[in-house]
Amino acid sequence: MKRSVFILLLALCVCLLASCGAQDALQSITGQAAQPTAAPAPEQTAEDSGTDLVLPGQPGYSDDSGTDTAPSDGGFADLTVDQCVEDDWPTEGVLPRIVLDCPGAEQINGQLQDTFAPIADDPACQGLHYECFKGAGHVLSLLMVERWPNDCTYYTPFNLDLATGEALSGAELLEVLEVNTDGLANLEQAVMGEEFTHQFGTAEEQTDGDFYQQQYARTTSPDNTDTDRVWLGGDGQLYFVGRIYGLAGAEFYEYPLGSTLFFQ
Repeated sequence: MKRSVFILLLALCVCLLASCGAQDALQSITGQAAQPTAAPAPEQTAEDSGTDLVLPGQPGYSDDSGTDTAPSDGGFADLTVDQCVEDDWPTEGVLPRIVLDCPGAEQINGQLQDTFAPIADDPACQGLHYECFKGAGHVLSLLMVERWPNDCTYYTPFNLDLATGEALSGAELLEVLEVNTDGLANLEQAVMGEEFTHQFGTAEEQTDGDFYQQQYARTTSPDNTDTDRVWLGGDGQLYFVGRIYGLAGAEFYEYPLGSTLFFQ
């Protein structure tokens, strides 16, 4: 009798599996629902998400680490000089234009146009060009160089803080670099004295002694220092415009001189 009952139950299970499916039968026997296996989610594209695809090198691109390669608001410190400055068409090689979208760039570009566009058109000017450098990690320096008759050359620097997007005066540049103005003036006196001796030292014996000493004193005078026209060169050195009072020719000549202070 017991054997007949067992055979009957086994036949019932077979019928149940055939009519309800294996998963439903398992639920009937165990009283637990089988857990379905989740299908992999389809790969989402930029079109599916409703956003534009951003490629490496474009603003807003993020790599796998989640680091945004776009500059922060007003920050352009990672850019190279070539990425910051281009020729101001049609005055190629003569006037520059800072291409960054920041208040300092707008201010400097306006000053360049107001001051040097007329000079570029002046037939008396024998040459006008610009030089650009980046120093101290985040300072863009632009130097205008103009040549006039009698070997007179004049230098006008402009500085832009790439970290803030603001133009820097000479005093503000020194503040950013943590350079003491009086200390720089002392260095300038020493550097200009060395430059004077380099140029005219061999002529001292052939020149009126009093005049030689007078020109040397004028060159190295505290009143002759210039802590406003300063900039950073490509070697990271702080440069200034030095006026050297010579023994002949013009009253003085200007030179770009290194202060011996370097900033990386």
